[in-house]
Amino acid sequence: MSKLLIIEDSFLIRKVIKHLASSELNCEFDFAENYAQTKELIANNNYFLALADLNLPDAPNGEVVELTLEHSISTIVLTGTTNEELRKKLLTMGVLDYIFKENRDSYVSAIKMVNQLILNQDIKVLVADDSKTLRSYISAQLSKLLYQVIEAEDGVEAIKALTKDPTIGLLITDYNMPKMNGIELIRNVRKSRLRDEFPIIGLSSSSDPSLSARFIKHGANDFLVTPFMQEEFQWRIIKAMEQIALINDIRDAANRDYLTKLYNRRYFFSVGKKSFINAQENNNHFSVVLLDIDYFKKINDNYGHDVGDTVLIELSQFLNKWFEGLLVARYGGEEFILIIRDLDANKVNTLLNAFRVQVSQQVIEVNGNEISFTLSIGVANNIDNVKSLDDLIKCADVALYKAKDSGRNIVVWEDEPIGI
Repeated sequence: MSKLLIIEDSFLIRKVIKHLASSELNCEFDFAENYAQTKELIANNNYFLALADLNLPDAPNGEVVELTLEHSISTIVLTGTTNEELRKKLLTMGVLDYIFKENRDSYVSAIKMVNQLILNQDIKVLVADDSKTLRSYISAQLSKLLYQVIEAEDGVEAIKALTKDPTIGLLITDYNMPKMNGIELIRNVRKSRLRDEFPIIGLSSSSDPSLSARFIKHGANDFLVTPFMQEEFQWRIIKAMEQIALINDIRDAANRDYLTKLYNRRYFFSVGKKSFINAQENNNHFSVVLLDIDYFKKINDNYGHDVGDTVLIELSQFLNKWFEGLLVARYGGEEFILIIRDLDANKVNTLLNAFRVQVSQQVIEVNGNEISFTLSIGVANNIDNVKSLDDLIKCADVALYKAKDSGRNIVVWEDEPIGI
């Protein structure tokens, strides 16, 4: 797991950073108060990044930054000093960035940057530029930001790379390239990958003032004139990636049930209908499962709706763990729905019964109360005899009512398959 080293001698600043790191940071972290502690921690741990105070009592001239860089630890400097000479010195040393210790917002920015760098380790960036020198320079800057870098000599090669590896998460392209220039490349990419899903940053050394507008109009998220300052380059990239992440978070929130955080009914139908059609076309196994908490009203009446909500949340977490990777959603109230693909009826039946039994054995402690419950489950998988996902859900719903009429805490199939 990624591990961060935070080096700061001020007790108050450590307290602020520790609070922010504990609540916001997506990695483990250690604190060092001086050069000696830093040296000892580095000797016994593997750090991917350091937030380092520039001036320590036993290292007043930035020696601790030299130490982290010597051990190939990407370093962000925390400093209370601001001047052009220091800025140049820090960047020449090879630090990733520097942040002025002015107020709480400075430390918020530092923690946000750390989280982005953690994410960067899993993001591939494609650099398209016919100049090997500039391409190598850009790649080096991206490597500092912990991205995985792929290079292309021109637009045609870039298209091939994107086709070969659809997991590439960012494109940086020059304008003047043989075979296909940067704008032509962007127009080609935007045929299949939208601006709010896949960021593109355009580059050019041209003095043409209209070029930036043309880049943006044809689908670039941002534009930079080369040569550029290292800080501007990295923060433009960070902001572009933050914007995409924010859009993804908003989109994901719109697709989630507010209480349980499972997918909501609208998202289930949006994705489920495509999955159903695909299963029909390829003659794949496809089962729709409806689950209902038995006597849920009694839980609400006896213990209150807050306890009922806790039961729904606990069951949702259990569903997510048990059926990881499957489409699981809250269908409404105490009812949940999921799709199981590529398993025959016998395996589905075994899986669901094992889940049902496991749930019945759980005891949830809420406000001093011990709550247990069971599930009634209805299943339908005969996709050859229905026209749509809605029809198959109706079949599963019929099976669910049969389960309730049969005494509950049972798995029932709408048309029980042979061998079940």
